[in-house]
Amino acid sequence: MTPSRRTTLQWMIAAAAMPLARWASPASAAEGANAPPFDTVADWPGAPPPLVATKGYGRDPTLMEPKVVWPLTLTRAQRATVDLLGDMILPADDVSPGAGQLGVGAFIDEWISAPYPTQQGDRATILGGLDWLDRQSIAQHGKDFAALGAPIRGLLLDALCVAVPSGKLEMPVKFMDRLRHLFVLGFYTLPEGKKDMGHVGDQPTEGPYPGPSVEARTHLAALLAELKLGERTS
Repeated sequence: MTPSRRTTLQWMIAAAAMPLARWASPASAAEGANAPPFDTVADWPGAPPPLVATKGYGRDPTLMEPKVVWPLTLTRAQRATVDLLGDMILPADDVSPGAGQLGVGAFIDEWISAPYPTQQGDRATILGGLDWLDRQSIAQHGKDFAALGAPIRGLLLDALCVAVPSGKLEMPVKFMDRLRHLFVLGFYTLPEGKKDMGHVGDQPTEGPYPGPSVEARTHLAALLAELKLGERTS
């Protein structure tokens, strides 16, 4: 599936803070046993080229007819790598396709291309991380990250899941943490992502509305009493 730019813009509008994604490493013991240890760390690349100046949405955007007013950032190869990472971090299961299959790279591309402070901070992190992955892969295995076998890619990413990174791993780990976060933002605002987490949403009620349950009213009354906002008796 290749989402339209309208769809990916709606992802951005709907994105809200959520916890990090589940991690799934595809590494197998057989192939992983022959991989060299992660003892060489490539240098973090320099700052990416400056963003082309744009005006952004403006103060009063028409959300029902969203338009992207800035150029995208990722090359075709970078977009493919992001989708590959999406399928590794949020893989397909019996409920939904993987994040990469759903085209979450389009969301990442829109996000890091937006001319706003948060997105621009993420732009430097994501572009630097994609460059670093290739540098690290070449240093260890003589190939770009996308050209590596799935088990070796999994081992490389596993090395970026340390809780307290140090030295040259600090920025690569920051990149992986932020990328996982952004994958979740994109994936779980899609219909497939909502289904994956069991989100039901608003449902019509047939017949007369029964009103809130006794439990809900009791809970509300307790909160109002705690806040001293209950009904006055005089």
